[in-house]
Amino acid sequence: MSGVTAAVIFLLFAGYLGFQIFKNFQLRQLNTGLKTKDYETVEKLADMSMSRKVLGEYTCDLYKLRALYLSQDTVRFEDMLQHMIAATYKNPADKKSFLEQYFHTFLLKENRKYADWLLEAIRKTGDEKLARYTGQAYEVIFDRRTDLIDEMNAQIDAKQYYGFPLGVVLFMIAKQYEYLGDEENAGTFYRSAKVCFHPKALYIPVIRENLKRLGQPEDIQEGMRAQARRR
Repeated sequence: MSGVTAAVIFLLFAGYLGFQIFKNFQLRQLNTGLKTKDYETVEKLADMSMSRKVLGEYTCDLYKLRALYLSQDTVRFEDMLQHMIAATYKNPADKKSFLEQYFHTFLLKENRKYADWLLEAIRKTGDEKLARYTGQAYEVIFDRRTDLIDEMNAQIDAKQYYGFPLGVVLFMIAKQYEYLGDEENAGTFYRSAKVCFHPKALYIPVIRENLKRLGQPEDIQEGMRAQARRR
């Protein structure tokens, strides 16, 4: 290996290392700002041109949106939310992830206004499965529908959903059973939904609260034993 080649490799490595150090530093600053409720600093960091070059437009927009939401700046939050809904990001998967996660955030908060905005955008993605299960979830929560149980069970049997979407479908079946006063089936489906989600997923505390309200155990095996005792 010539000295020139070695020098080029060293410079490239040093540049990459410097990039990663700056990236991690910016992320730490942003996370610290959110943790300490220094939302103004989070906004400033997210708007910096260097931050946007290193972290990307999508990541910076997410941090800014979060800061505006936590600071309860409703007008500017709504403007930012509409901006992200309309924006085109480098990775289309990022946009879908944002729409999906924020839709369910406001669905569980029963904020119909924001859920409407996000559902409309989801339907425009052309992802039929995503649009179907989010639309069903919307109707269960806001319209209190109880006639979707068979349809949603059929989607599960057809293995149309996995992971987070499957957990949502199971949760919405449980919710319908709860509306109908069938607490046993509601508990069964809430427990089944719980295992589909990451432990820090936004549905987990809601499931725990619902099971506690119903006087039902969180653990699937405990739930099965409880059902057997009742029979």
